[in-house]
Amino acid sequence: MNLFELLDPKMFRLLSGRNQAIYADLLMLVWERCSTSQDYGIEKGILADAAEEYVAALPAPPPPDEDDETAEAARSPRNQALLYLRRLRETGWLEEQEAGYEEEIRVAVSAPAVHLLRAFDAMLHPKTVTYSGKLFKAYRLLEGIGEEKSPYENVLKEVSSDMAELNDSLRQLNSSIGTYIDRLTRNKTPQEVLDLFQQYEEQIVVAAYHRFKTSDNLFSHRAEILEGLDRCEGQYFDALREDYCRVEQVGEAEGAAGVQGLVQSVRDDLDRMHDLLGEIDRSHVTYRQRAVQRAQFMLLSDGSTQGKISDLLRYYAETVQESEELLRVDESPLSRQWRLYPAAVPGRQFLKPAVTSRRPTPIEQPPPEDPIPPEELERQQKLLMEYVRQAVTQENVNRFAQKVLRGRETVSASALVEEDGGALIKVIGLHTYSRSEDRNYELTAGDEWVRCGGVRFQQFWVRKRG
Repeated sequence: MNLFELLDPKMFRLLSGRNQAIYADLLMLVWERCSTSQDYGIEKGILADAAEEYVAALPAPPPPDEDDETAEAARSPRNQALLYLRRLRETGWLEEQEAGYEEEIRVAVSAPAVHLLRAFDAMLHPKTVTYSGKLFKAYRLLEGIGEEKSPYENVLKEVSSDMAELNDSLRQLNSSIGTYIDRLTRNKTPQEVLDLFQQYEEQIVVAAYHRFKTSDNLFSHRAEILEGLDRCEGQYFDALREDYCRVEQVGEAEGAAGVQGLVQSVRDDLDRMHDLLGEIDRSHVTYRQRAVQRAQFMLLSDGSTQGKISDLLRYYAETVQESEELLRVDESPLSRQWRLYPAAVPGRQFLKPAVTSRRPTPIEQPPPEDPIPPEELERQQKLLMEYVRQAVTQENVNRFAQKVLRGRETVSASALVEEDGGALIKVIGLHTYSRSEDRNYELTAGDEWVRCGGVRFQQFWVRKRG
Protein backbone atom coordinates (compact mmCIF):
# COMPACT_ATOMS: atom_id res chain seq x y z
CA MET A 1 0.00 0.00 0.00
CA ASN A 2 1.30 3.44 -0.90
CA LEU A 3 1.84 5.92 1.93
CA PHE A 4 -0.39 8.55 0.35
CA GLU A 5 -3.24 6.09 0.18
CA LEU A 6 -3.38 6.49 3.95
CA LEU A 7 -2.40 10.16 4.17
CA ASP A 8 -3.96 13.07 2.32
CA PRO A 9 -1.19 14.80 0.28
CA LYS A 10 -2.72 18.14 1.27
CA MET A 11 -1.64 17.56 4.89
CA PHE A 12 1.95 18.49 4.05
CA ARG A 13 1.06 21.56 2.00
CA LEU A 14 0.58 23.67 5.14
CA LEU A 15 3.97 22.60 6.52
CA SER A 16 5.79 23.78 3.40
CA GLY A 17 4.04 27.08 2.79
CA ARG A 18 4.57 30.64 3.91
CA ASN A 19 3.16 30.10 7.43
CA GLN A 20 4.67 26.68 8.05
CA ALA A 21 6.02 27.64 11.50
CA ILE A 22 2.59 28.89 12.61
CA TYR A 23 0.83 25.71 11.48
CA ALA A 24 3.50 23.58 13.17
CA ASP A 25 3.02 25.47 16.44
CA LEU A 26 -0.77 25.15 16.20
CA LEU A 27 -0.50 21.41 15.59
CA MET A 28 1.66 21.03 18.68
CA LEU A 29 -0.82 23.19 20.61
CA VAL A 30 -3.69 20.93 19.49
CA TRP A 31 -1.69 17.82 20.36
CA GLU A 32 -0.86 19.18 23.80
CA ARG A 33 -4.55 19.59 24.61
CA CYS A 34 -5.92 16.52 22.84
CA SER A 35 -3.29 13.82 23.41
CA THR A 36 -4.66 12.86 26.84
CA SER A 37 -8.40 12.92 26.03
CA GLN A 38 -10.32 9.74 25.38
CA ASP A 39 -11.08 10.55 21.74
CA TYR A 40 -8.17 12.94 20.94
CA GLY A 41 -10.74 15.71 20.90
CA ILE A 42 -11.55 19.06 22.51
CA GLU A 43 -14.46 21.52 22.51
CA LYS A 44 -14.35 23.75 19.46
CA GLY A 45 -14.69 26.95 21.47
CA ILE A 46 -11.82 26.09 23.83
CA LEU A 47 -9.55 25.27 20.89
CA ALA A 48 -10.49 28.51 19.13
CA ASP A 49 -9.69 30.53 22.28
CA ALA A 50 -6.28 28.86 22.59
CA ALA A 51 -5.49 29.47 18.91
CA GLU A 52 -6.58 33.12 19.20
CA GLU A 53 -4.31 33.59 22.22
CA TYR A 54 -1.39 32.14 20.25
CA VAL A 55 -2.01 34.38 17.21
CA ALA A 56 -2.40 37.49 19.39
CA ALA A 57 0.95 36.76 21.06
CA LEU A 58 2.88 36.67 17.77
CA PRO A 59 5.49 39.46 17.59
CA ALA A 60 4.21 40.59 14.20
CA PRO A 61 0.96 40.01 12.29
CA PRO A 62 1.32 36.79 10.28
CA PRO A 63 1.34 37.16 6.49
CA PRO A 64 -1.70 35.81 4.67
CA ASP A 65 -1.53 32.38 3.07
CA GLU A 66 -0.93 32.15 -0.65
CA ASP A 67 -4.63 31.60 -1.37
CA ASP A 68 -5.98 33.92 1.33
CA GLU A 69 -7.83 36.90 -0.14
CA THR A 70 -9.32 38.12 3.15
CA ALA A 71 -9.23 41.88 3.61
CA GLU A 72 -6.51 43.13 5.92
CA ALA A 73 -9.06 44.90 8.16
CA ALA A 74 -10.96 41.64 8.72
CA ARG A 75 -7.87 39.68 9.71
CA SER A 76 -8.29 40.02 13.49
CA PRO A 77 -6.55 37.48 15.77
CA ARG A 78 -9.86 35.62 16.24
CA ASN A 79 -10.62 35.45 12.54
CA GLN A 80 -7.05 34.47 11.73
CA ALA A 81 -7.12 31.70 14.34
CA LEU A 82 -10.40 30.34 12.98
CA LEU A 83 -8.95 30.46 9.47
CA TYR A 84 -5.90 28.43 10.53
CA LEU A 85 -8.09 25.84 12.26
CA ARG A 86 -10.31 25.60 9.17
CA ARG A 87 -7.24 24.98 6.99
CA LEU A 88 -6.09 22.22 9.35
CA ARG A 89 -9.53 20.64 9.10
CA GLU A 90 -9.69 20.94 5.31
CA THR A 91 -6.25 19.34 4.86
CA GLY A 92 -7.04 16.34 7.04
CA TRP A 93 -5.28 17.14 10.32
CA LEU A 94 -8.48 17.81 12.26
CA GLU A 95 -12.07 16.62 11.98
CA GLU A 96 -15.31 17.72 13.59
CA GLN A 97 -17.25 15.14 15.59
CA GLU A 98 -21.00 14.82 15.63
CA ALA A 99 -22.54 16.42 18.71
CA GLY A 100 -25.78 15.60 20.44
CA TYR A 101 -28.63 17.93 21.31
CA GLU A 102 -27.39 21.01 23.22
CA GLU A 103 -23.83 19.69 23.13
CA GLU A 104 -20.92 21.76 21.95
CA ILE A 105 -19.18 20.63 18.79
CA ARG A 106 -15.87 18.86 19.42
CA VAL A 107 -12.79 18.96 17.20
CA ALA A 108 -10.55 15.88 17.20
CA VAL A 109 -7.22 14.91 15.68
CA SER A 110 -7.77 12.58 12.73
CA ALA A 111 -6.55 8.99 12.99
CA PRO A 112 -3.63 9.34 10.51
CA ALA A 113 -2.58 12.62 12.13
CA VAL A 114 -2.31 10.98 15.57
CA HIS A 115 0.72 8.96 14.46
CA LEU A 116 2.33 11.98 12.76
CA LEU A 117 1.84 14.31 15.73
CA ARG A 118 3.16 11.69 18.12
CA ALA A 119 6.29 11.46 15.96
CA PHE A 120 6.59 15.28 15.81
CA ASP A 121 6.29 15.50 19.59
CA ALA A 122 8.97 12.83 20.03
CA MET A 123 11.31 14.84 17.79
CA LEU A 124 10.70 18.08 19.70
CA HIS A 125 10.80 16.44 23.14
CA PRO A 126 13.04 13.39 22.91
CA LYS A 127 12.80 11.19 25.96
CA THR A 128 15.89 9.95 27.73
CA VAL A 129 16.01 6.17 27.79
CA THR A 130 17.10 4.78 31.16
CA TYR A 131 19.58 2.21 29.92
CA SER A 132 20.49 0.76 33.29
CA GLY A 133 16.82 0.55 34.31
CA LYS A 134 15.83 -1.46 31.26
CA LEU A 135 18.80 -3.81 31.64
CA PHE A 136 17.97 -4.38 35.29
CA LYS A 137 14.32 -4.96 34.36
CA ALA A 138 15.31 -7.60 31.80
CA TYR A 139 17.54 -9.30 34.36
CA ARG A 140 14.80 -9.40 37.02
CA LEU A 141 12.13 -10.60 34.58
CA LEU A 142 14.25 -13.49 33.36
CA GLU A 143 15.24 -14.31 36.94
CA GLY A 144 11.60 -14.71 37.99
CA ILE A 145 10.25 -16.33 34.82
CA GLY A 146 9.43 -19.57 36.69
CA GLU A 147 6.84 -17.75 38.83
CA GLU A 148 4.98 -16.17 35.89
CA LYS A 149 1.69 -17.67 34.72
CA SER A 150 2.16 -16.06 31.30
CA PRO A 151 5.95 -16.27 30.69
CA TYR A 152 5.85 -15.30 27.00
CA GLU A 153 3.57 -12.27 27.27
CA ASN A 154 4.91 -10.88 30.57
CA VAL A 155 8.61 -11.84 30.33
CA LEU A 156 10.12 -12.88 27.01
CA LYS A 157 8.10 -10.44 24.90
CA GLU A 158 8.88 -7.57 27.29
CA VAL A 159 12.59 -8.39 27.36
CA SER A 160 12.78 -8.56 23.57
CA SER A 161 10.96 -5.23 23.22
CA ASP A 162 13.22 -3.52 25.77
CA MET A 163 16.41 -4.82 24.14
CA ALA A 164 15.24 -3.62 20.73
CA GLU A 165 14.37 -0.18 22.17
CA LEU A 166 17.75 0.03 23.88
CA ASN A 167 19.63 -0.67 20.66
CA ASP A 168 17.47 1.78 18.76
CA SER A 169 18.24 4.49 21.33
CA LEU A 170 21.98 3.74 21.11
CA ARG A 171 21.81 3.98 17.31
CA GLN A 172 20.17 7.39 17.62
CA LEU A 173 22.88 8.46 20.04
CA ASN A 174 25.60 7.30 17.65
CA SER A 175 23.98 8.99 14.67
CA SER A 176 23.51 12.22 16.61
CA ILE A 177 27.27 12.39 17.12
CA GLY A 178 27.75 12.39 13.35
CA THR A 179 25.03 15.03 13.00
CA TYR A 180 26.81 17.33 15.43
CA ILE A 181 30.11 16.83 13.66
CA ASP A 182 28.47 17.78 10.38
CA ARG A 183 26.92 20.90 11.92
CA LEU A 184 30.30 21.94 13.25
CA THR A 185 31.76 22.07 9.75
CA ARG A 186 29.07 24.27 8.20
CA ASN A 187 29.18 28.07 8.46
CA LYS A 188 29.80 28.33 12.18
CA THR A 189 31.86 30.95 13.97
CA PRO A 190 34.49 29.84 16.50
CA GLN A 191 32.22 30.83 19.38
CA GLU A 192 29.34 28.83 17.92
CA VAL A 193 31.68 25.84 17.60
CA LEU A 194 32.54 26.04 21.29
CA ASP A 195 28.89 26.57 22.32
CA LEU A 196 27.78 23.59 20.26
CA PHE A 197 30.51 21.47 21.76
CA GLN A 198 29.34 22.40 25.27
CA GLN A 199 25.72 21.68 24.32
CA TYR A 200 26.68 18.27 23.02
CA GLU A 201 28.57 17.44 26.20
CA GLU A 202 25.61 18.39 28.42
CA GLN A 203 22.71 17.01 26.40
CA ILE A 204 24.17 13.81 24.98
CA VAL A 205 27.37 12.72 26.68
CA VAL A 206 26.43 13.49 30.28
CA ALA A 207 22.65 13.09 30.05
CA ALA A 208 22.61 9.71 28.31
CA TYR A 209 25.84 7.96 27.44
CA HIS A 210 27.91 8.83 30.51
CA ARG A 211 25.18 7.60 32.88
CA PHE A 212 24.88 4.37 30.93
CA LYS A 213 28.63 3.77 31.01
CA THR A 214 29.08 4.52 34.71
CA SER A 215 26.01 2.79 36.25
CA ASP A 216 24.70 -0.78 36.27
CA ASN A 217 25.24 -1.27 32.57
CA LEU A 218 25.41 -4.05 30.03
CA PHE A 219 28.52 -5.71 31.43
CA SER A 220 27.00 -5.96 34.93
CA HIS A 221 23.98 -8.00 33.78
CA ARG A 222 25.14 -9.63 30.57
CA ALA A 223 26.01 -13.00 32.18
CA GLU A 224 22.73 -13.15 34.16
CA ILE A 225 20.64 -12.25 31.08
CA LEU A 226 22.36 -14.95 29.02
CA GLU A 227 21.72 -17.49 31.77
CA GLY A 228 18.05 -16.52 31.77
CA LEU A 229 17.90 -17.00 27.99
CA ASP A 230 19.45 -20.47 28.42
CA ARG A 231 16.64 -21.35 30.83
CA CYS A 232 14.10 -20.10 28.29
CA GLU A 233 15.46 -22.60 25.78
CA GLY A 234 15.58 -25.33 28.43
CA GLN A 235 13.31 -25.90 31.40
CA TYR A 236 10.81 -23.12 30.57
CA PHE A 237 10.59 -23.74 26.81
CA ASP A 238 7.31 -25.73 26.94
CA ALA A 239 5.58 -23.11 29.10
CA LEU A 240 6.78 -20.34 26.77
CA ARG A 241 5.58 -22.22 23.69
CA GLU A 242 2.12 -22.84 25.17
CA ASP A 243 1.75 -19.20 26.21
CA TYR A 244 2.98 -18.06 22.77
CA CYS A 245 0.36 -20.23 21.06
CA ARG A 246 -2.37 -18.89 23.34
CA VAL A 247 -1.48 -15.22 22.86
CA GLU A 248 -0.60 -15.27 19.15
CA GLN A 249 -3.26 -17.90 18.20
CA VAL A 250 -0.87 -20.17 16.28
CA GLY A 251 0.01 -23.88 16.23
CA GLU A 252 2.65 -25.62 18.35
CA ALA A 253 5.25 -25.79 15.59
CA GLU A 254 4.92 -22.09 14.83
CA GLY A 255 4.90 -21.31 18.55
CA ALA A 256 8.16 -23.20 19.11
CA ALA A 257 9.78 -21.36 16.19
CA GLY A 258 8.51 -18.03 17.51
CA VAL A 259 9.97 -18.59 20.99
CA GLN A 260 13.32 -19.67 19.56
CA GLY A 261 13.36 -16.63 17.29
CA LEU A 262 12.68 -14.24 20.20
CA VAL A 263 15.40 -15.80 22.35
CA GLN A 264 17.89 -15.55 19.50
CA SER A 265 16.90 -11.95 18.79
CA VAL A 266 17.66 -11.00 22.41
CA ARG A 267 21.07 -12.68 22.11
CA ASP A 268 21.73 -10.75 18.89
CA ASP A 269 20.64 -7.49 20.53
CA LEU A 270 23.16 -8.03 23.33
CA ASP A 271 25.95 -8.53 20.77
CA ARG A 272 24.84 -5.45 18.79
CA MET A 273 24.76 -3.42 22.00
CA HIS A 274 28.39 -4.30 22.68
CA ASP A 275 29.38 -3.27 19.13
CA LEU A 276 27.38 -0.03 19.36
CA LEU A 277 29.12 0.98 22.58
CA GLY A 278 32.51 0.52 20.92
CA GLU A 279 31.40 2.57 17.91
CA ILE A 280 30.11 5.36 20.18
CA ASP A 281 33.46 5.45 21.98
CA ARG A 282 35.27 5.87 18.68
CA SER A 283 32.81 8.56 17.58
CA HIS A 284 33.46 10.53 20.79
CA VAL A 285 37.19 10.63 20.04
CA THR A 286 36.56 11.67 16.45
CA TYR A 287 34.12 14.35 17.55
CA ARG A 288 36.56 15.97 19.96
CA GLN A 289 39.40 15.94 17.45
CA ARG A 290 37.31 17.46 14.69
CA ALA A 291 35.80 20.07 17.02
CA VAL A 292 39.23 21.30 18.10
CA GLN A 293 40.60 21.22 14.55
CA ARG A 294 37.58 23.06 13.22
CA ALA A 295 37.80 25.76 15.89
CA GLN A 296 41.53 26.26 15.25
CA PHE A 297 41.05 26.45 11.49
CA MET A 298 38.25 28.98 11.79
CA LEU A 299 40.20 31.14 14.23
CA LEU A 300 43.02 31.34 11.70
CA SER A 301 41.03 31.73 8.50
CA ASP A 302 37.64 33.27 9.25
CA GLY A 303 38.71 36.78 8.20
CA SER A 304 38.21 38.17 11.70
CA THR A 305 40.69 40.30 13.63
CA GLN A 306 41.96 37.24 15.49
CA GLY A 307 42.60 35.42 12.24
CA LYS A 308 44.45 38.38 10.68
CA ILE A 309 46.66 38.84 13.73
CA SER A 310 47.44 35.12 13.79
CA ASP A 311 48.45 35.24 10.10
CA LEU A 312 50.67 38.30 10.62
CA LEU A 313 52.39 36.90 13.69
CA ARG A 314 53.02 33.61 11.89
CA TYR A 315 54.52 35.49 8.92
CA TYR A 316 56.88 37.57 11.09
CA ALA A 317 57.90 34.51 13.13
CA GLU A 318 58.95 32.81 9.91
CA THR A 319 60.73 35.81 8.29
CA VAL A 320 62.44 37.65 11.15
CA GLN A 321 65.80 36.03 11.87
CA GLU A 322 67.67 38.66 13.94
CA SER A 323 66.56 41.01 16.71
CA GLU A 324 67.84 44.07 14.76
CA GLU A 325 65.25 43.42 12.11
CA LEU A 326 62.52 44.33 14.58
CA LEU A 327 63.82 47.96 14.64
CA ARG A 328 63.80 48.41 10.87
CA VAL A 329 60.97 50.05 9.03
CA ASP A 330 58.54 47.41 7.82
CA GLU A 331 57.96 48.05 4.10
CA SER A 332 56.40 44.67 3.32
CA PRO A 333 52.88 44.48 1.86
CA LEU A 334 51.63 43.11 5.20
CA SER A 335 52.54 46.34 7.01
CA ARG A 336 49.42 47.94 5.57
CA GLN A 337 47.27 45.53 7.59
CA TRP A 338 48.43 47.02 10.88
CA ARG A 339 46.93 50.49 10.17
CA LEU A 340 49.54 52.32 12.29
CA TYR A 341 50.04 56.08 11.76
CA PRO A 342 52.98 58.18 13.17
CA ALA A 343 52.19 60.94 15.65
CA ALA A 344 53.32 64.46 14.65
CA VAL A 345 55.06 65.17 17.99
CA PRO A 346 58.83 65.86 18.04
CA GLY A 347 61.14 64.22 20.54
CA ARG A 348 61.08 60.99 22.50
CA GLN A 349 59.34 62.44 25.58
CA PHE A 350 56.01 61.83 23.92
CA LEU A 351 56.34 58.07 24.54
CA LYS A 352 57.08 58.40 28.27
CA PRO A 353 54.29 57.68 30.72
CA ALA A 354 52.53 60.66 32.27
CA VAL A 355 53.60 61.61 35.81
CA THR A 356 50.89 62.37 38.32
CA SER A 357 51.38 65.77 39.94
CA ARG A 358 51.72 65.74 43.74
CA ARG A 359 50.95 69.41 44.30
CA PRO A 360 47.80 69.86 46.38
CA THR A 361 44.90 71.51 44.66
CA PRO A 362 42.35 73.59 46.53
CA ILE A 363 38.95 72.03 47.10
CA GLU A 364 36.26 73.93 45.33
CA GLN A 365 33.59 75.01 47.77
CA PRO A 366 29.97 74.52 46.75
CA PRO A 367 27.93 77.70 46.26
CA PRO A 368 25.94 78.76 49.34
CA GLU A 369 22.28 77.81 49.35
CA ASP A 370 19.51 80.32 49.82
CA PRO A 371 18.10 80.35 53.37
CA ILE A 372 14.78 78.59 53.91
CA PRO A 373 11.92 81.01 54.71
CA PRO A 374 10.58 80.68 58.29
CA GLU A 375 7.09 79.82 57.06
CA GLU A 376 8.39 76.94 54.91
CA LEU A 377 10.61 75.68 57.73
CA GLU A 378 7.65 75.67 60.15
CA ARG A 379 5.45 73.87 57.62
CA GLN A 380 8.10 71.16 57.04
CA GLN A 381 8.50 70.68 60.81
CA LYS A 382 4.74 70.27 61.24
CA LEU A 383 4.64 67.68 58.44
CA LEU A 384 7.51 65.78 60.05
CA MET A 385 5.86 65.78 63.47
CA GLU A 386 2.55 64.66 61.96
CA TYR A 387 4.34 61.82 60.19
CA VAL A 388 5.93 60.77 63.51
CA ARG A 389 2.52 60.83 65.24
CA GLN A 390 0.86 58.79 62.47
CA ALA A 391 3.70 56.26 61.98
CA VAL A 392 2.73 52.64 62.77
CA THR A 393 5.20 52.07 65.59
CA GLN A 394 4.84 50.05 68.79
CA GLU A 395 4.45 53.21 70.87
CA ASN A 396 1.78 54.74 68.60
CA VAL A 397 -0.15 51.47 68.40
CA ASN A 398 -0.21 51.16 72.21
CA ARG A 399 -1.34 54.77 72.47
CA PHE A 400 -4.12 54.09 69.93
CA ALA A 401 -5.26 50.96 71.83
CA GLN A 402 -5.36 52.91 75.11
CA LYS A 403 -7.40 55.64 73.44
CA VAL A 404 -10.06 53.37 71.84
CA LEU A 405 -10.45 51.23 75.02
CA ARG A 406 -10.98 54.24 77.25
CA GLY A 407 -14.31 53.56 78.94
CA ARG A 408 -14.82 50.25 77.11
CA GLU A 409 -13.90 46.68 77.98
CA THR A 410 -13.60 45.52 74.37
CA VAL A 411 -14.13 46.87 70.88
CA SER A 412 -14.26 45.18 67.42
CA ALA A 413 -11.93 46.04 64.57
CA SER A 414 -14.87 46.70 62.23
CA ALA A 415 -16.31 49.26 64.70
CA LEU A 416 -12.99 51.12 64.82
CA VAL A 417 -12.87 51.37 61.03
CA GLU A 418 -16.51 52.51 60.83
CA GLU A 419 -15.98 55.19 63.49
CA ASP A 420 -12.89 56.61 61.75
CA GLY A 421 -12.08 55.70 58.16
CA GLY A 422 -8.49 56.83 58.63
CA ALA A 423 -7.98 54.36 61.47
CA LEU A 424 -7.58 51.40 59.09
CA ILE A 425 -3.77 51.73 59.13
CA LYS A 426 -3.73 51.72 62.93
CA VAL A 427 -6.08 48.71 63.04
CA ILE A 428 -3.60 46.89 60.84
CA GLY A 429 -0.89 47.97 63.27
CA LEU A 430 -2.89 46.44 66.15
CA HIS A 431 -2.88 43.10 64.37
CA THR A 432 0.79 43.43 63.37
CA TYR A 433 2.04 44.03 66.94
CA SER A 434 -0.43 41.59 68.57
CA ARG A 435 2.42 39.23 69.51
CA SER A 436 4.80 41.90 70.82
CA GLU A 437 5.88 41.62 74.47
CA ASP A 438 5.49 45.40 75.01
CA ARG A 439 1.86 45.62 73.92
CA ASN A 440 -0.83 46.87 76.32
CA TYR A 441 -3.75 45.07 74.65
CA GLU A 442 -4.94 41.59 73.65
CA LEU A 443 -6.60 40.40 70.43
CA THR A 444 -9.25 37.72 70.03
CA ALA A 445 -9.87 36.51 66.47
CA GLY A 446 -13.34 35.50 65.31
CA ASP A 447 -14.67 33.30 62.50
CA GLU A 448 -16.60 36.10 60.76
CA TRP A 449 -15.18 37.98 57.76
CA VAL A 450 -16.25 41.61 57.43
CA ARG A 451 -15.82 44.31 54.78
CA CYS A 452 -15.02 47.84 55.96
CA GLY A 453 -13.16 50.73 54.48
CA GLY A 454 -13.04 49.03 51.10
CA VAL A 455 -11.15 45.98 52.40
CA ARG A 456 -12.19 42.55 53.64
CA PHE A 457 -10.61 41.04 56.76
CA GLN A 458 -11.28 38.54 59.52
CA GLN A 459 -13.06 40.10 62.46
CA PHE A 460 -11.15 40.47 65.75
CA TRP A 461 -11.77 42.18 69.09
CA VAL A 462 -9.41 44.36 71.12
CA ARG A 463 -9.34 44.35 74.95
CA LYS A 464 -6.99 45.57 77.64
CA ARG A 465 -4.11 43.34 78.56
CA GLY A 466 -4.34 41.98 82.09
